[in-house]
Amino acid sequence: MSRELDLQALRLLVCIDSEGSLGAAGRKLGISQPAASAALRAFETRWQLTIAERSARGTALTADGQTVVAWAREVLHQIDTMRGGLTALSARRTQEGVDLGVAASLTIAEFVLPRWIGELRTTMPDVHLRLQVVNSDAVEDRVRSGDCSIGFIETMAVAGDVARRVVGSDRLVIVVHADHPWARLKTPLTRQQLMSVEFVVREEGSGTRATFERALGAPPRVAMVATSTTAMVGAALAGVGPAVVTPYAVRAGIETGELVEVRHGLDLERPLTAIWRRERPLEGPAAALLTIAHRAMANVSRHS
Repeated sequence: MSRELDLQALRLLVCIDSEGSLGAAGRKLGISQPAASAALRAFETRWQLTIAERSARGTALTADGQTVVAWAREVLHQIDTMRGGLTALSARRTQEGVDLGVAASLTIAEFVLPRWIGELRTTMPDVHLRLQVVNSDAVEDRVRSGDCSIGFIETMAVAGDVARRVVGSDRLVIVVHADHPWARLKTPLTRQQLMSVEFVVREEGSGTRATFERALGAPPRVAMVATSTTAMVGAALAGVGPAVVTPYAVRAGIETGELVEVRHGLDLERPLTAIWRRERPLEGPAAALLTIAHRAMANVSRHS
């Protein structure tokens, strides 16, 4: 059996260490749990080591596993750095200006993508970006049509002809105006309470709307439909109703006390996912942007 290093297996081991379970590691890498389990078994067999011990509580690394993961982090960092450098060097030497089409859902485009693009432009100044800001469903359409090389959405639900990779996650919050009755509650809201009021929501097809409806288990009552996060926050500040938004958008309002984040029992965490056409592997600036996005979100997770 070949003893060449399997980089995908190394990424899986690092994710098991950071996520705490084999299933969560697989989801972060965009692979199924059976595929992740098979990859782990193959790695252990190839090197005749016991890397992880699985139980009902999750997947724990053995002492050997912890050593391998420490090495893997260094190797993967060097590989990602080299890949980004080679991509940038190749682009500078062979192309005079590269046109890169990027589609992104509103939350990503407004709050995290600008930093990724800034870093890309620092290393690859000849790249000219065409950014399309649309909801998650439309992002997939732009990528499938070939109009955009890469897209970023707030869900993992994509068609089979679209490749995907989770680059991070975001947890939505429910906020109300400081005068709203929910602002004074001391206990988490029940599903019955959540179903009893009208919300400010995004349009159909948005990742934010889909995440809320999935967590609630039913379509919410609607006071207002907004096509931008700014409009949602403005409506919540005006007392139109509770809004379900990314915490990036309401940090200032919560700090000033104008908005209050309310407690609840819903799972409003969602993946931030990069997508591209399966038959057209990412290369050049698109591949570099994916690496930047994944690294940036990993840094956010480590410092949150």
